[in-house]
Parts: sequence; structure tokens; C-alpha cells
Amino acid sequence: KRMKLKKYSMKKVSIIVPQYQSSYCIDDCKYCGFRKTNSVIPRKRLNDEDFKKEIDLLLQYGYRTIEFVYASDRYFSPDAIAKRIEYVKNLGIKRGLNLRIGLNSEPFDYKGYKTLVNSGLDFFVIWMETYNKEKYNFWHGNKTPKSNYEVRYSAYEIAIDAGLKNYGMGILFGLNDLEEDTDALMMHAKYLTQKSGFEPYIFGVPRVKRANSVVIDEKYSLVDDISFGKAIKKYKDNFPNTMIFYNTRESFELNMELCQNSDLFTIDCGTYPGAYLHPKILDNDTEQFHTIPYERERIIEEMNKNNIQPIFEW
Repeated sequence: KRMKLKKYSMKKVSIIVPQYQSSYCIDDCKYCGFRKTNSVIPRKRLNDEDFKKEIDLLLQYGYRTIEFVYASDRYFSPDAIAKRIEYVKNLGIKRGLNLRIGLNSEPFDYKGYKTLVNSGLDFFVIWMETYNKEKYNFWHGNKTPKSNYEVRYSAYEIAIDAGLKNYGMGILFGLNDLEEDTDALMMHAKYLTQKSGFEPYIFGVPRVKRANSVVIDEKYSLVDDISFGKAIKKYKDNFPNTMIFYNTRESFELNMELCQNSDLFTIDCGTYPGAYLHPKILDNDTEQFHTIPYERERIIEEMNKNNIQPIFEW
């Protein structure tokens, strides 16, 4: 059945694909399927062989920008991540492809980020989750690395100082009052821009969604579609050149309605290691959180029919 979308003036959206490489985590975030106290979910690290196979598959699909995604897994140190970045960069050189790598991981120190810069990392994202310290401590506990609010907050400046000028920021919509958090994010972004001279590269806009095998006893704030759209508008009003990172937590139709020219968009998204090599494993509740499956070829066709051009090389 053909999707019914509004006819838009031409938009070009940049396409990115996340590659999850570990579900082992030493953090215990109450809303996350990878939390360390979740004994139900099977754990996996993407080994070198499967990593290379999955990279090949993603390139066959046409992807040229890949986001490496890690839980807080000590196995994947900056040195280990750097080796994988170098592998993809060298693969691009051999095949004549312009491949770009982004990183979504726990914060590192200056030396760690410098190692990643030298390996060819193009950009990084860190989600603050919430700027309300009391709520932050509530959702993240007090005995894990992620529970250190100050370390997470300061990581942007450390990474920028190490040479990573393309940085992504964001909150998890629903952990705290939306207006309070979006205002705090704008203040943080303006501070970083003034200090470094570089505006945020990306704003992530994830809403809290059900995590497999995790029951959230505590209430979080449901963010409706209208409030969701208003928050995104606030981001764009303050930073019109920053890409909004739309994700498969949301319906394709909503994402396409809200996205603007040159925003960032995910089509394929499997939130567990090996998701593209073994897609049927979803039946075993291995995801970090629930996503909406998109059919790649049909989605691309619908985009083109509705004046939305997906750009894979950007």
C-alpha cells in the first residue's frame, strides 16, 4: 500500500546508518535495554570478522556514512575503535569511495579523542539525556561511569580541543520537562559555539521508547507529536545550519513531515550488534530499544516520489 505523504518542495536529506558493535554495558540507565542489570537480553560484541562482513554489506546497500555505536564496554577502548575506523577509511581508499565515520560512545579523555582524530574519525555525538542534574542522577544511578554528569557535560569541550570540530548534541525527550531541557541544550550549544567557534554539527531528537526486556516502573514524561515538532523548531530557529538527526523510533511519515533540507536521516537501523547480518534475531528481543522497521527500497522510492532526495554521499 502506497504511503500518503504531503507533496513537498524539493528537500535533500543526508543518509546515515548506525552500526551497533557491542551490547555489553557497565552502565545501568533505567530506560535502556543494554543496562547492566538486565539479565534477559543476550550480550554480544561484533568480532572483527563479522564487523568486516557487515561493513561490506552496508556498502553494498549504498551507505557511505556509518555511525559506530557502542555501549559502555571497556573492551572497545579508543585504540580498538581507532583500528576499525582506519579499516573503513582504508577500504574507502582501495575502492575509491568517500566513506565517513561518526562515533556514538561513552566520553573519552583528551588522549583518547586525539587517537580517534588521528584515525580519521569525522564526527562524534554524545547525548546528555537530560540537563536536570536531579533527574540525571535518578535515571542513571550513582555508581557507574555515566552517572558522572560533569564528565559527560565536559566531554564536548575535550573532544573539540582534541580536534573533533564536528560534534553532535541532544537530549532524550521524556526524561525531564521538555522545555527546561531544550532551553538548557540551546544554552550549552551557544556556549560551545562561542568558545570553540564551531556550531553543533548535529542535534539528536530521540523520544523515550520501550526497551526490550526492561520495565520502567518510574513515570517518564510522554512527549506528543506537537511538542516534538515545537522542540525541533526551537533547534532550527537557534541553529538553522545544524542537522536534525531523525531516527526510526518515529514513523517515516512523521520524520519526513518534520525534516528540512540537509537534515540527517536513518533508513536502516538495527539496535543490536550484527543487526544487518542477522536481522531475524529481532525475534529474540536483543534490541536496545524498539524501532519501526523501514523497507529500504520502498522508502527510497517514496522519498523520490515526494520530492525528498536521499543523499548517501555527503
